[in-house]
Amino acid sequence: MDTLIRIILGTTLFMLSFQSLAQPPGGGRRAGSGPEEMIAREKQALFTKVEDLSDDQKLLLEGIYNEFEVTLKETFEEMRQTPDREKRREKMQALSREKDDLIKDVLNDGQYKVYESISASRRSRREEPKPDDPS
Repeated sequence: MDTLIRIILGTTLFMLSFQSLAQPPGGGRRAGSGPEEMIAREKQALFTKVEDLSDDQKLLLEGIYNEFEVTLKETFEEMRQTPDREKRREKMQALSREKDDLIKDVLNDGQYKVYESISASRRSRREEPKPDDPS
């Protein structure tokens, strides 16, 4: 009986160890790659690189980023139901353009150029092949 308990316990622990390795935390995503983290990084970069933001601009930008985060989460949920990748991509691009337009209304020309450089850098990183990507 003692041997049977050890076998069952050992088998259970063995199976649990494989289950924990089956998928990394976060559902297989890279750490810091969720919408909240992405938005927080972009906002932080903007607030850091544009040094002459007024308090009013910061307040408006906070509101834009907060609304964008809510809309992005809702859109991700909707898009999980849509198998059409092209439709999902178009929807995401439309949301990003809308956010960019709102931000352009808040920033002056010089500040917006800094924002554009942040956006261009973000896009180029997103388009780079991942280390585990065979392409």
